[in-house]
Amino acid sequence: MADSYTFKVIGVIHSPCKEKFAVPRQAGLVPELRAQVEIVPEYARAEAFHTLEGFSHIWLLSVFHQAIREQWQPTVRPPRLGGNKGVGVFASRSPFRPNPIGMSLVELTRLERRDGVLFLHIEGCDLVDGTPIIDIKPYLPYADLEANARSGYTSDFSMASLSVKFSDEAQQLCQFYEDKGFDNLMVLVTRLIQQDPRPAYVADAAQRHYVFRLYDFDVVFSVNEQGAIVETFREIKTVV
Repeated sequence: MADSYTFKVIGVIHSPCKEKFAVPRQAGLVPELRAQVEIVPEYARAEAFHTLEGFSHIWLLSVFHQAIREQWQPTVRPPRLGGNKGVGVFASRSPFRPNPIGMSLVELTRLERRDGVLFLHIEGCDLVDGTPIIDIKPYLPYADLEANARSGYTSDFSMASLSVKFSDEAQQLCQFYEDKGFDNLMVLVTRLIQQDPRPAYVADAAQRHYVFRLYDFDVVFSVNEQGAIVETFREIKTVV
C-alpha cells in the first residue's frame, strides 16, 4: 500500500466569502449563501455530469487550502465545546487534519455552461472563495440519512443565534449594494452574523469590533450585551 496519493483538482469554488471568518461552520446552515463550482475544462465533459441534475443535493469533497500545516495534532478544540476542551481530531470536522480534506452537503440548483465553462450553482455553501474541489458525489437519502444516528458531544448543543441590527448607514449602503445586483444582501449578512462567528474564547468579552470580507467589501460589525450591530460596509479598492 502506498503511503501517499495524488489527487486531481476537478473544480474551484466561487464564493462571496473571501476569508474564513464568518463562513458557516457547516454546510446548509445558511441556505442564502450561494456559490458556484467552476469545473476544470478537463473534467467538464457533458457525459461526466449526465443525470446529475436529477439530484437535489450533492457532496463536495474539498481541500482546506488555507489550513495546510506540515505537522498535525491528535486533538483539536471545536467551537461546539467553547474552544477550551479537546477532542480527537478524527472526532471533529476541524480543517486541521493529517489530510486537509473537507466534505460539504450542498443544494444543487442548476448546471450552467457559460462561454464554454461548466458551472454548478449551489446553495448552503460553507467554503471560502478559491477552495479546490477534488470530488463530487450525489446525496442519496436512502443511504446517507440515518434516523438512529448519534451525534456525540454535539447532541446537547443548539446553534448560537445573535440578534442583528443595522445602523442607518449600514442600511443605506446595503440598499445601495442590493440595487447594484447583490441580491438579498441584508438577509445574507444577517444570517452569517446570527451564527456568532466570533472565536469561542471571546464570546463573552466586552464590546469589540469585527470585520469580514464578503464580495468586494468588508462588513464591519460590533457586539454588545444586546447583540450585534452592523455598522457599515467598506468597499475594497483594487490596486492596479
